[in-house]
Amino acid sequence: MNITEFHTTTDQLFNKIELFLDHFAEEQDIDIDYEINGNVITITFPNQSKIIVNTQEPLYQVWLATDKQGYHFDYVENEWVCTRTKQSFDKIFSQSVTDQATI
Repeated sequence: MNITEFHTTTDQLFNKIELFLDHFAEEQDIDIDYEINGNVITITFPNQSKIIVNTQEPLYQVWLATDKQGYHFDYVENEWVCTRTKQSFDKIFSQSVTDQATI
């Protein structure tokens, strides 16, 4: 992966996150606030817990911090995959959003 590909894939991921959050908030009828500032998305739930997603350009990684744990993702075969658990970003992110929205 080169820097251009990294930016393209992370832009796509950030767009996907926005769509997921908008849909989830509407479906669950809750107010989820999120702010994108450069390469960081900060998501705040009604209970004031947060999820932070950011890119690590020098490592070509995406990092996810939840109230319980942190994850690092590499882009493998057209998918962001956790370096530790080998689970997809989508799976870990959606479960984390569900968990934190219902605390």
